[in-house]
Amino acid sequence: MTRPPDTDTPPALTAKEAEQAILRNLPRVDHHGEIVEEVGGDAIRVRLPFRDEFMGDEPWQDGSGRVYSGPMVMGLADTAMYACVMAAMGWGVIPVMAAYSITFLRPARDTDLIAEARIVRRGGRLHYLECWLTSDGEAEPCAHITSTYRVSRRDG
Repeated sequence: MTRPPDTDTPPALTAKEAEQAILRNLPRVDHHGEIVEEVGGDAIRVRLPFRDEFMGDEPWQDGSGRVYSGPMVMGLADTAMYACVMAAMGWGVIPVMAAYSITFLRPARDTDLIAEARIVRRGGRLHYLECWLTSDGEAEPCAHITSTYRVSRRDG
């Protein structure tokens, strides 16, 4: 991970439970076979297994091949940050994105896409996160994302 999971505070959910939160809480259209590989107190690593249908039809500007569509890249980051809050805080919260900013650094290539998200700061209701996306096997990230989530407690 870009930043190792927080080892001082155990996560509230296991990796498998965080995966279940994605499936249970997000609409079916947002499910793309994501695999939660690691969770820490404030961090998560999510893998999106490559599928050709995730690729845009246009080749990259330099002719080096096709790349992931922008909406797919953005969606993975959102899913990872949502799951990060859930893994850190447990089933008793409802994280809702309030702000999102992405910087595309280079093309996401035709391989698995890795999202490494972490909570940068926990506020009263607002939590600030960042996420780095990399193409599997490449050292340099393809995108950097920051977001703000409003986190409320579930009733009951």
